[in-house]
Amino acid sequence: MFGIEDRKKYGKRIPERYYGIADECFKGCNDLMEIDIPTNIEVIGNECFKGCCSLESITIPTSVSQIGNKCFDGCKSLPSINIPTSVIEIGNECFSWCESLTTINIPTSVSKIGNKVFYGCDDIQEINIPTSVIEIGNECFSCCESLRTINIPTSVSEIGECCFFWCYSLRTINIPTSVNEIGDGCFYQCYSLTTINIPTSVSKIGKDCFHQCSSLRTINIPTSISRIGSSCFYLCSSLKSINIPTSVSKLGYECF
Repeated sequence: MFGIEDRKKYGKRIPERYYGIADECFKGCNDLMEIDIPTNIEVIGNECFKGCCSLESITIPTSVSQIGNKCFDGCKSLPSINIPTSVIEIGNECFSWCESLTTINIPTSVSKIGNKVFYGCDDIQEINIPTSVIEIGNECFSCCESLRTINIPTSVSEIGECCFFWCYSLRTINIPTSVNEIGDGCFYQCYSLTTINIPTSVSKIGKDCFHQCSSLRTINIPTSISRIGSSCFYLCSSLKSINIPTSVSKLGYECF
């Protein structure tokens, strides 16, 4: 593995004999603006480029299959990144606080997007999730303040807790029929969300799910729902009417 001591010797030029970049290898290299990862690299370690605040360009080759947790956390100058089709899983908090990130390509090889992967990516406005993705982690898109549109494919069965927390530019979202549970706080403080359709596949709406969605005007609760969590629609000041089906056996505390 190409580690910190190797970096001190070779700089950002990684010799071909290495197959991976070790954890924290380039962490905090504030003067690093660009890097080309050679085609012999298969693994990029945890926190590898964390806090590289000047990093503007990086090329990930198709040889890479694993991108570690917090790999690009805090790379606030990185505007875009292309993830090759060789990558299967994106680690937790991989691109969190990449405040300039506007464009990202998630390949069809990815089956899971980890927790807080895009947390605090202020400039992302739109993102397409491929049909290969089954699970979207907790707080995955939390605090993505500019996110307006997101496509959730029918392959997704689980949307994690606080997944879209404080995405206050998100206006509408389509939840596919493959989803069976909407996690706690999923759309908490999505101030611009005006309408949402919950499919009949969903049996439970978690607590604080639509808490303070102050622009939400209409919502359809299907007969598949048996439980609505605490504070689920609390402070939804624009919600004029709601139909609760007879299938619902429990309304949580301060549900409305």
